[in-house]
Amino acid sequence: MVAQTSSGPLLIVEDDVDICEALQAYLELHGHAVRVARNGREALEQLAQPPRPALMVLDMALPVMDGHRVLTTRKASEALAQVPVIILSAGMTEMNPRDRAVYASSYNVAAFLKKPVEPRQLLEAIERFAPKPAGSQAGTFP
Repeated sequence: MVAQTSSGPLLIVEDDVDICEALQAYLELHGHAVRVARNGREALEQLAQPPRPALMVLDMALPVMDGHRVLTTRKASEALAQVPVIILSAGMTEMNPRDRAVYASSYNVAAFLKKPVEPRQLLEAIERFAPKPAGSQAGTFP
C-alpha cells in the first residue's frame, strides 16, 4: 500500500533534458513545486533533503545509478520508503501484470506509466498519490 506523505515538492528523476524540462514546466503550470535529479545518485540526495518530496517520478534507465538501485536504496530507509513513486519508463510497463504487481508491492511503487506519457495521464496519477497543497494555484490549461 502506498503511504500518503508530505506536501513537499515533486521529484522528477529523468536524464533526458527535453523530457525533464517538459514535465517540469507542465507540472509547475498545474500548481506543483518541482525538483529535478538527472541520475540515481542525485535522486537519493534530493530525497534526503528537506522538505522531503511528496512523490518521485522515476525513469528506470538512468546514468550513474539506475532506477532499480534507487528503489532498493530507498527501501532500506523507512522514511524514504514512504515517498510514493511513479515509474515512468518504457521497459517496466512491458512486464506481465503479475510481475509488475509483485515489483510494485516490493518497492512501494504507486503506478507504472509508459513513455511517451500523455501529460494529463501523468498529472492524474500524481494528483491521486500526492495532491497539491491547499491554496496552491493551478493553471486551467489541459
